[in-house]
Amino acid sequence: MTPQALVKDVEQLVSLPDLFLRINEMIGSQRYSASDIAHVISQDANLSARLLKMVNSSFYGLRGQVDTISRAVTIVGTSELRNLAISTATLEVFVGIPVDLVDMNKFWRSAVSTGVIAKELAAASHVLHPERLFIMGMLHDVGKLVIYQALPELARDIHLIVGDDESLLLDAEQDVLGFTHQEVGYELFKLWQLPESIQTVVRYHHHPFDCSDYALESLLIHLADNLELVGKGSCSLDKVLLNVDHKVWSMTGLDEMKIEEVMGVAPGLITEIEAAIYGGSIDNVCP
Repeated sequence: MTPQALVKDVEQLVSLPDLFLRINEMIGSQRYSASDIAHVISQDANLSARLLKMVNSSFYGLRGQVDTISRAVTIVGTSELRNLAISTATLEVFVGIPVDLVDMNKFWRSAVSTGVIAKELAAASHVLHPERLFIMGMLHDVGKLVIYQALPELARDIHLIVGDDESLLLDAEQDVLGFTHQEVGYELFKLWQLPESIQTVVRYHHHPFDCSDYALESLLIHLADNLELVGKGSCSLDKVLLNVDHKVWSMTGLDEMKIEEVMGVAPGLITEIEAAIYGGSIDNVCP
């Protein structure tokens, strides 16, 4: 088995809705204007409402109120709107996964938290367009869901090996499957034709120093993934900071004080983004 074959086998189960495929196609073509893309998005009232709520949240920090999709496209750009649209759609793609394998409420809360922390880290690092780190952080572990959905018995074997020690996960996946959730996520996002930056970061988020292209983005997602453990009480901030490779500081321009500031503002932003994307708490959305 290969990650490519696995993704191909479940292509019909984990396909994005037609609307998002259409948006993706339009953004990738020079034949369509921003107003054309805004018109297509506006045809879906639910999606439009979510995107406008997101754009108007303190996550973006815009000064004026944005009340139309066309205005949102003008302000944040078509690519960012596409990413936000996909973030709202992904929740509905993965259904029917056995509850003994994953608590979907916890999974998506972790995903949103990682995305928010990554965006704030990127802003503190003065990365260009830090908002794009949100979608990378939110989608970084989606390969796990593909494995849970397509190979539940093997996923249970992996869980037995890992137990409560998440540091064993990649080795366990490699031993049982012959590949890891990083590679599965990469192949899925290639199939979805998401930007190469997202594909690459998902592929290397556990090994950011192995990444040549988008190395800084991969490093920030890796760091956000570890800091997310602090937010849910699985690890102390002091322990995470103690284990940060010294190269992280030189590559990102971050320091312990900046990270503490990020972790101070993150909880409020996470709650706001949950409400924007899911219309309230994730607990009210996931079955």
